[in-house]
Amino acid sequence: MTTQLDLTGLSADQTVNDLCYEILRRAGEPMHYRDVASLLLQVKPLETKTPENSVYSRMLTDDQDRFVRVGPGVFGLRTVSDQAEPPPSTSTASQPERKVRIPLFPLYSEMALLLPILDGQPRAYLQGLFSQIAELRGTPQEPQDWTAPDEWIPQRLSGTEQQLAMAIWKGSKRQVNPRHTRGHWYLAKGYNLLAEEQDEVLRLTACGQDFIQNPSGDTVQLVDRQEGLIKLLSIVAERGPGRRGDLLPEWSRYLQAVSNFNSDSTFKDTLRRRLLNLVDRDLITRSGNTYQIAQSGLDYLERVGVDQTWIQAPPDELHRLYDVANQQRQAVREQLRNLLLDVDPYQFENLIRRLLEEMGYQDVETTSPANDKGVDVVGDIEVGITAVREVVQVKRHRHNIQRPVLDALRGSLHRFGAVRGTIITTSGFSKGTRDAAFERGAPPITLINGDKLVDLLIEHELGVRKKAIEILELDEQALLSEGEETE
Repeated sequence: MTTQLDLTGLSADQTVNDLCYEILRRAGEPMHYRDVASLLLQVKPLETKTPENSVYSRMLTDDQDRFVRVGPGVFGLRTVSDQAEPPPSTSTASQPERKVRIPLFPLYSEMALLLPILDGQPRAYLQGLFSQIAELRGTPQEPQDWTAPDEWIPQRLSGTEQQLAMAIWKGSKRQVNPRHTRGHWYLAKGYNLLAEEQDEVLRLTACGQDFIQNPSGDTVQLVDRQEGLIKLLSIVAERGPGRRGDLLPEWSRYLQAVSNFNSDSTFKDTLRRRLLNLVDRDLITRSGNTYQIAQSGLDYLERVGVDQTWIQAPPDELHRLYDVANQQRQAVREQLRNLLLDVDPYQFENLIRRLLEEMGYQDVETTSPANDKGVDVVGDIEVGITAVREVVQVKRHRHNIQRPVLDALRGSLHRFGAVRGTIITTSGFSKGTRDAAFERGAPPITLINGDKLVDLLIEHELGVRKKAIEILELDEQALLSEGEETE
């Protein structure tokens, strides 16, 4: 049926949603979203690796509410009788509700373990725990190791704070590290999962109980909406599979509209933590550094609907410039990586030699091709006050580097008087290779994959030139300021 549908008159200039609507209207009956996507792609290419998921998400989130799901993956057009009463009109000048408030966003699986433990605990104990830990942050010269709570809790804490920390650690079956629970507390307090009674003791609320007992219940859905996880799911559905950098521009624009967060570092951290949350809940899958929505994530989006209280306005000129610059950077990265795959092997070795010199290595030399013993470049690097010799093997491959390559390089260290080694490749590394890189008792081998190599070349401007473009942004407040001094 879908292959015979007349697509005459449809244009790539139309939006995806409008094309989906027109395809269903011409079909005259409900269709599976994959069939809709197949027809749509004959008219309009989509810049995504998963166009079917994008079409599915667009029909779920249509701002005109034109589509209705009539079966698993099957959509029809909503009739007039199906339409709900339109919401009251709002002024376009009104400010959107401020949401996405919680920094250090936790995993819900950890929250479900922690909430019953805090039930009945005096709030003063929890605040005391945070205070004691804050005083033990250490210094860059003497950092504190927080990875083994069984060791640091009895060593560094005392009194009721020690008891509470151990209760959290053991009560959660060693899943929740007390060192990293401040974000959990922000979430519990911000969404009334715990309430402080008159005796200043924390008590689990009805919302808290619903959060624990119903992983997809009303409370979880409320938090997901307010904290942008529903929005992030829809971004991944439309943009994925993608890296965090691919998702960041749209996520940043969303935060600028609905939160008080305003720094790039905060945009990146909130994105990272919420992606971890969605991966932990199996709503998103992760392969390496790439994220993609799972079928369960699409089902969840369909069940809860997408937040329509915030409709993304067209990006302003500054955002468009940022998007263009990001697209250009990604294009250059891809061109650089393709070029690396095509260069002569000896040119590649010399490029790595130049890179090491730019990174501060001394006496860098490429080895003789006839007798390199698996080593392509040798150099000295200062570690603290000591200069150590390092050997480097370069691999211009398209497939992952396997464990025998690492073992061979490690076995060659003594021939060059080296104490450590590095493998640099245009591809990636197998899990066995990554696991063996820092085996206890063995010389360390640093692994630089294709993405990291491109990052280093760009950082040191080898193969690229950076051009600065000055962007002006009006600051009306500063222009009209009367220059009052602030105490």
